[in-house]
Amino acid sequence: MALTCVNMSEDVWLTCLTHALSTETEEIMGLLLGDIQYSKNGSATAMIWGASPQSRSDRQKDRVETNPEQLAAASAQAEISFFLLLLPYSINLYFVSI
Repeated sequence: MALTCVNMSEDVWLTCLTHALSTETEEIMGLLLGDIQYSKNGSATAMIWGASPQSRSDRQKDRVETNPEQLAAASAQAEISFFLLLLPYSINLYFVSI
């Protein structure tokens, strides 16, 4: 199924823009954190809720590399953010089920 739409918050957009403009003469790399929502009509929307800019570990012009520690930190950020996003729904479900 092809992705038909991407939604992101203003904070995520500004994070990406700031990262791009702060290193405008070099290639950059970052991770977008989010989920895919599928609709009944078959379309798929990426819901981007976070961004994790990565700094370059190699200063060669022809490549962009990051270190494993940054990727591990971004993975932890994604897991924590995902659970924090689910927390209000879990609380609501708990109160509803009582």
